[in-house]
Amino acid sequence: MGTVIDRPKVHVYVDETGDRGGSRESSPIFGMAAIVVDEAAAVAAREAVRLLRSDFKVPDSSVMSWKRHVKTHDRRRRAASVLAHVDGLRVCYVYALKSQLRSGSYRDDPQRFYNYLAFKTYKNSLWAARNMKGPEARVWTRFGHVRGHDHRTTEAYIRHQASLDPKVPFDMEQGLRWVSADVYLESQAADLFGGFLKAALWPEGEFGYVEPSYLLTVWARIKNSESCAIPLGLMSMPRNSIVAQNTWFPCGHCDKK
Repeated sequence: MGTVIDRPKVHVYVDETGDRGGSRESSPIFGMAAIVVDEAAAVAAREAVRLLRSDFKVPDSSVMSWKRHVKTHDRRRRAASVLAHVDGLRVCYVYALKSQLRSGSYRDDPQRFYNYLAFKTYKNSLWAARNMKGPEARVWTRFGHVRGHDHRTTEAYIRHQASLDPKVPFDMEQGLRWVSADVYLESQAADLFGGFLKAALWPEGEFGYVEPSYLLTVWARIKNSESCAIPLGLMSMPRNSIVAQNTWFPCGHCDKK
């Protein structure tokens, strides 16, 4: 009998932030946050979510979310602090600044908009998984279910794009799925990571301030390569330079600006 190889297992959970609309009431960005965890980090992430659910007194019948349960500065600081200490967790962010997108591009088609960002996020998360555990790792990817969206078209798009790009290690994938946020506690962690990005980029309140401190608290989880957080950990579109131009960006001598 041949030797059975115990291949490393990696799990990816993706949630979105913002919306795909183009009206004045719509969000200035649309983005996704993907947390990438091996089995040990997945256990730690679930423990972190249980702790935060207890801290915030989230009922057992409810899914914890940034929008409903993490509204105050203290709660957001607490969430960032707890998740920053989940050893082995990595996060991949991809977002588009709508004001910088060309008319007639994917900005004007909600289905294309979602599909395009989903593939960018998926590709980066696979690379992050490979960096973590090597090309022999097996990956299970779970996107958050989006009401009213036909995820079959997105899966077909991802599979097609991956087939065209030999750099995408699609052979690592074991089960690409779209799931409700109540299925996995890790999905709730992805929602909170999406909130950290939103707070750093989306002006709120009477005076339109942003609050990057939560994102900076988890910065070590974003830096997925030895050289730079951009673009594997933090990708802005249509240009990588967009995120580096924020005044809070921590790398003052970034060559992506």
